[in-house]
Amino acid sequence: MRLLWSAAVFAAAASSASAFAPATNGAAVARSGVAMSAVATADVKAKQDASIEKLKAKDASSAALSKDAVAVAFEKWLLQRKCSYASGRNEHIVVVSKPSGVLTVPGKDESNPSLNKAVFDRYGSESGRMDKMVVHRLGMDTSGLVVFARTNAALRGMNSLFRTRKVTRKYEALVCGHVAQDSGSIDLPLMRDYECPPFMRVSTDDHQRALIGLDAEVVGKKMLESPKESLTTYEVVSREDMDGNDAPSYKGRSFV
Repeated sequence: MRLLWSAAVFAAAASSASAFAPATNGAAVARSGVAMSAVATADVKAKQDASIEKLKAKDASSAALSKDAVAVAFEKWLLQRKCSYASGRNEHIVVVSKPSGVLTVPGKDESNPSLNKAVFDRYGSESGRMDKMVVHRLGMDTSGLVVFARTNAALRGMNSLFRTRKVTRKYEALVCGHVAQDSGSIDLPLMRDYECPPFMRVSTDDHQRALIGLDAEVVGKKMLESPKESLTTYEVVSREDMDGNDAPSYKGRSFV
């Protein structure tokens, strides 16, 4: 099934699929479950450390991208139509196409190949720092458009737009399974997943109660942050068949 929606919401839904189910009106509703006991700080910390090591290994496998391989969005299309007055870049921002398998940013290990480094090498920035170009990011396995700021004013302006939800992010995904409705919405809060850190999950009262007693100094304050509102709308693009099984396609947008 091909679906366009928020990666953050999709990840949360995929990691806790039993946390919600489509309602008859096309929306999603929370399911009540068995009450959970509080989790131990040491257990959460151990899972965090194990996940970090796995992520470090994956980050190190990021494909290298040279500055000459950076693909500016829309530029070829506009040039073919002789639209020289517009482009995916100007003195303030640059919008580039990120291929799958490449990190958006290098992470804590600055030696990791990344799109950020390639864009900085090609276009530079007013601040002279590549980290001061980052406005948002896509997961390593996700392909799509990424906007980078080239000036300090653009960085502040774009950060404000994302923070105040003025930017709509659209994703398309080929997913396993079947959704009954051709369109709908998922309006559920997100929280840090203490079972699979550092990922996110749908927040429930039981999951919040499980956090009681965790030591913020050990697991980090982000683990104990209040749930974050998230709204995703989706639409089925097509329903495909794979080995006799439904493989519907979706598109959608989200406001996280």
